[in-house]
Amino acid sequence: MRIFWICLIAVIIVIGLYVAIHRVLINRATIMLRNRAQEVTDQAVNSSLRQLLDWDRTLTSQLVADVWGKGVLAFEYHFDSKDAGQGLNQQRLSQSLATYAEQQKLTAIRPGKPVFVVTDWWQYEGVLHIDVAYLLNESTVEYVSDLKRLDHHAKK
Repeated sequence: MRIFWICLIAVIIVIGLYVAIHRVLINRATIMLRNRAQEVTDQAVNSSLRQLLDWDRTLTSQLVADVWGKGVLAFEYHFDSKDAGQGLNQQRLSQSLATYAEQQKLTAIRPGKPVFVVTDWWQYEGVLHIDVAYLLNESTVEYVSDLKRLDHHAKK
């Protein structure tokens, strides 16, 4: 009977170690993917804004809240709305991001989908906020789809 309990405790310890190590490795891979996606998205947004606004600033993004899921590759940019001028709008930025993705030979996870999607655009207290999603994984595609559904229901 004593051997049974020792084996049971050993199995529980092995399973616990496996789960802990697996979780650490998965989290590390997710963080590495997110960091790389953030770098690529920052480069795309900065290149597009330089082209559209003719400025020499470099913006860095912040991750959109984790409430949407750990693997969502959506990033927020913000800057003084006076710097945007009258020529910048969501459609022009989307087109510029698509051109950048084509030039850099970037691809989305699903063929026919855009690589970058401007998911949100708002102004608050003179600051323009822009959210851009990089459709590199299923979590981000589902996030963009959920946002479209929410927007569709809000318009009804």
